[in-house]
Amino acid sequence: TSAEIHEFATQQIYDFCHSQNLLFVWIYLYSHWYTEVQWVKWARSARDEIPAGKTTMLVEAHWRVLKRIHLHHHNRPRTDYLVFIMISRQCRRLILSFNQKVAERRVVPSWENEFRAEWRKLNDLQIDDDRNELYQVDVERWVCSCPYFIHNRFLLCKHLVNGGHGYGNSVGLLQPRRYLITRKQAPPYIQLIHVRQRYEQKYICEG
Repeated sequence: TSAEIHEFATQQIYDFCHSQNLLFVWIYLYSHWYTEVQWVKWARSARDEIPAGKTTMLVEAHWRVLKRIHLHHHNRPRTDYLVFIMISRQCRRLILSFNQKVAERRVVPSWENEFRAEWRKLNDLQIDDDRNELYQVDVERWVCSCPYFIHNRFLLCKHLVNGGHGYGNSVGLLQPRRYLITRKQAPPYIQLIHVRQRYEQKYICEG
C-alpha cells in the first residue's frame, strides 16, 4: 500500500543516515521530503494517477520556443505583447501540430516511433507461461507488477505486449498511423485506438 511504501522508504533513508552518522542530513531529508505532508507532494505511490510529464520539461520546452523563435528580439516584452504573440503565433503553431499529429494523422510524433520500437523489441522476447499469473498481468487495465513495467518510460513490458497481440499485425507489431496511442494518468495507462474505429466513433457522434 501507499502507507507501507512510505514507511519502507523512510526507514531506508533513516538507516542509511544512521549508518553514515549523517544526523543533519536526516533532519533535512525528513523535514523537507519524508513527512506525510511533504511525501504526497512528490512520491508517485502517494496518488493513483501517474503523470504523463514526469518533469517540468514540457513547460520548459514551451518557454524555449517562445523565447528563441517568437521573442528572440525582445528581452523583456510587455505583457500585452507577450499575450498577443502566444495567441497569434504560438497557439496557431500548436493547433497546426495537433491537427497534423492527432486529428489527421499525417505526421507521426517522434515518441510514437520510439514507442513502436520498444514494442518491437519486447515482442521478440520469450516469456514463461507462469509469468502472467506471477506478475498479475492485466491487459485491460494495462498494468503489470514486473520490474520492467515500473521503470519503463512507456509503461510497457514483454508480458503486456505478449498479451496485446490483438493490437498489432499478424506478427504482433504496430504499424505507423494504424493506431492512435493514448497515454493516461489512470488505468488503463495505455490505450491503442484503431484509426478506423476512431473515425467510426466520430461519425456516429456527428450523426
